[in-house]
Amino acid sequence: LWGKAFKPKRFDDTDLFEGDTSQAIPDIDAKRHELDIIGWEMPPGDVVAFNFRTLHEAPVISLRWVGDDVVFVKRRGPPSPAFPDLLYEDGAPFTGPEFPIIYPNA
Repeated sequence: LWGKAFKPKRFDDTDLFEGDTSQAIPDIDAKRHELDIIGWEMPPGDVVAFNFRTLHEAPVISLRWVGDDVVFVKRRGPPSPAFPDLLYEDGAPFTGPEFPIIYPNA
């Protein structure tokens, strides 16, 4: 809804992509009273799904699901999460045991 993409960060607060000059994420904690923030109490086993471009926080664990049309994009710096043993070429599909097919297209 903000009409822009912010510089993505890793869980350790380092930049996701080296040399990224995107705008930094605003200080959400300082602006909580100004923002329409939604969230839920989540018992183990519950899931929230959203588009990667949604400004979000995952305080405990994060899983990433991708469609069968997704391909690897070579960027500066390691991917997140890092898969140091995978050497994908730019444009290659995600395949292999690290990326199992959970629900195949019919």
